Amino acid sequence: MISLGLPRIPQRGRIFSSVFIDTFGWGLFAPLAFLYFSYNTGLSFSAIGSAVSAGTLAALPTALLAGWLVDRFSPKAMLVSSNLVTALGYGLYPFASEWTLIAVATFLVMAGDRLYWASWPVIVVDLASGRKLDATYAAVGTIKNFTVATGALASSGLTVVLGHGAADLVLALNVVTSLVAAVLLAGVRIPATRPGPEPGATEEEQENPGRPAPGWRDAFTDHAFTGFCFFFMLLTFAWALPSTILPAYAVEIMELPDWTPALFLGINSVAIMLAQMPVTARVSHVPRQRLIVRSGLIFVVVFTGLYLVTKVPATTAIVVLVPVMLTFTLGEMISLPAANALVASSAPAAIRGRYMSLFQLSWAVSGLFIPLLAGFVLDRGALWVCAAFGGIALLAAIGIQATAYRIAPADRPGPTPRGAKTGAPRPDHPSDQAASLDPEPSESTRPVSTKDVT
Repeated sequence: MISLGLPRIPQRGRIFSSVFIDTFGWGLFAPLAFLYFSYNTGLSFSAIGSAVSAGTLAALPTALLAGWLVDRFSPKAMLVSSNLVTALGYGLYPFASEWTLIAVATFLVMAGDRLYWASWPVIVVDLASGRKLDATYAAVGTIKNFTVATGALASSGLTVVLGHGAADLVLALNVVTSLVAAVLLAGVRIPATRPGPEPGATEEEQENPGRPAPGWRDAFTDHAFTGFCFFFMLLTFAWALPSTILPAYAVEIMELPDWTPALFLGINSVAIMLAQMPVTARVSHVPRQRLIVRSGLIFVVVFTGLYLVTKVPATTAIVVLVPVMLTFTLGEMISLPAANALVASSAPAAIRGRYMSLFQLSWAVSGLFIPLLAGFVLDRGALWVCAAFGGIALLAAIGIQATAYRIAPADRPGPTPRGAKTGAPRPDHPSDQAASLDPEPSESTRPVSTKDVT
């Protein structure tokens, strides 16, 4: 496979090809997903919307089940399963002629999505270590933005040529791409090893393999981690800017032309495609925690700028909004790979799926409340919008500063209890072994000053 600047991880051809094919299919169908039910049923948009919302809400708890399944059966098995479940869900779309079937089909698609995001970040840890984690997550983000955009453009072209008939074609292609991605992922070879003893475990604990295995209790009682997940969930409110907030804000509040939201969304997508990997490489020396805190502060600046541009003429506002949107995109690019890598590298190997599923709930939970908040503040004007979302971003930055630095790397040895063996423990995970051979010190293994956050 041509390098294209992609991180050198084992079997990257299969890994990145599966991402490319899968998300291209999703990009094909995404613009027509909601309209598809309108084309093929006699239901109103309100009924379709309520069915889709019901299926999405019902799938929310599957995120926690997905974490357990990843730890129980392996991230590879669940990643393949996620594509199969998604293909099944989309395969039901042509038969979803009534409210219940629409909700069931949506539930399967969203359950597959929850399973995907609980397993995909975990499988990366099996293949990469240190700052290569960040680079791999950045590469995935770049590929997804590119393929979703190209898929959407291809879908638009097919719709122009075929009209409503394009919906059935792109749906079939979406199912096929999900199945092809599953086949590619099934061929990925990942060494399976049992986790070794916990760092600092006593001799009695090491010789007693029957002691209770770590589980959900350990994840939920990791207060630094759960606190970080809560404040990161607040940070994800800012991600609603391009797709949810800005269209209504620009057209209704700022009275800009109808084409401006698409322009700014396009700027956001193109900037990520072109700059995500170089930006991640450029900030690879900065502690991950500091990058996430900085992104919160960047979002505060963005919403402040968004309010200030309402004070200038429309023509000037369009020009000024370009750097505002690029600043927002910078906040996205520095924080998301860092956050995924921070969680993946700090989670204990035996329950890494549980940790990642809790973290991925950040997006699911905020997605339930963002439309409600956005609708409330958009009805009240620019100051309400920017104060609400900027204030949430500031609160998120403060909370992440207080919690993220307390997250302990999974491979950091603790104090040796009395009676414990003094030999170095066997690494928990193949990626830990790789990290020990990496001449570049992993960010997660270095002590970080909690004062150095700006």
